[in-house]
Amino acid sequence: MYISQNYYSLFPQLQKIIQLYEEVEKITNNVKNLFSVSCPHGCGQCCKTASHNIEASIIEMLPLCVYLYEHTNYQLWLDKALDNLCPFYKDDTLYNDAGCCAVYEYRPLVCRLFGFSFMKNKYGAIVPVACSTLQNQYTAKKEIAAIHFSNLPHMSSLSMQSMMIDPSRGERYPINEAFIKAMEYVILKIRLMHYQSDYNKTA
Repeated sequence: MYISQNYYSLFPQLQKIIQLYEEVEKITNNVKNLFSVSCPHGCGQCCKTASHNIEASIIEMLPLCVYLYEHTNYQLWLDKALDNLCPFYKDDTLYNDAGCCAVYEYRPLVCRLFGFSFMKNKYGAIVPVACSTLQNQYTAKKEIAAIHFSNLPHMSSLSMQSMMIDPSRGERYPINEAFIKAMEYVILKIRLMHYQSDYNKTA
């Protein structure tokens, strides 16, 4: 993940959320190796879920939005976010190794955790937060979950960690709405920075 250091002072939350993502990457890789589970090659089934059924926060979207502002025509992505699916879903073989995601390296926390984290069900049992394909892979390895019960990553705990980085932007929204709100926040902050810089030069 590359984001210019110039934005770190403007968005003090940025470094912390990136560090959390680096930690989550290690955690989810450990889960993949421990259970020998993996998404089918080229699968993007979870991305085809209607966007109002997937929730994310503004803080989760911050690295992605800063990256898009710096490197792309972000308005094109905002326009796509008005559709029913995640704007970054690509049903294209070019994205097979990245799960059909056009911004895989910058994806929000919910996408990083889905399939490779756990939660308590209504009976108090720890179960994987995953699609049916991965659920079947986990079911075949129940004894591993029992042995490593206390060390499994919990989606709710990691989500809380992200929220605490910036509680004012930790509220969860449907993923497309969260992206739009985060993009608007980034645009406003950067434009204010440029305005103040220009003002100081002429003052």
